[in-house]
Amino acid sequence: MTQTILKQTASVLLLATGVFHLIVAAVGGAASELKIPLAVFGVVYFGLGIWTRMGARTAMLTTVLVTALGLALGGQNYLANGGPVTLPIMFVIDVLILAAAGLWLVKTRAPRKK
Repeated sequence: MTQTILKQTASVLLLATGVFHLIVAAVGGAASELKIPLAVFGVVYFGLGIWTRMGARTAMLTTVLVTALGLALGGQNYLANGGPVTLPIMFVIDVLILAAAGLWLVKTRAPRKK
């Protein structure tokens, strides 16, 4: 995959999961204590999707950090309390975002000097 395809993939997945988080927070049957965190992560993911499309390395590094944080916090909560069936789907999307962004970072790394 080219750097452009990886960047676009990460961006589209971020935009999609941002919308998905917002929908689940609004009407997806999530517990009331999850609605605000889901909505916040939805807005953050959507913003990252836009920034990733326009940005470069800093946007991708931020994407990796925020996505890993969301995956860890959401995964921990899901294991402890369960949740709607949509949460595992969001986790899969998070893993795909991490893969695309991680590969992009590896491919754009400056070659080492000898």
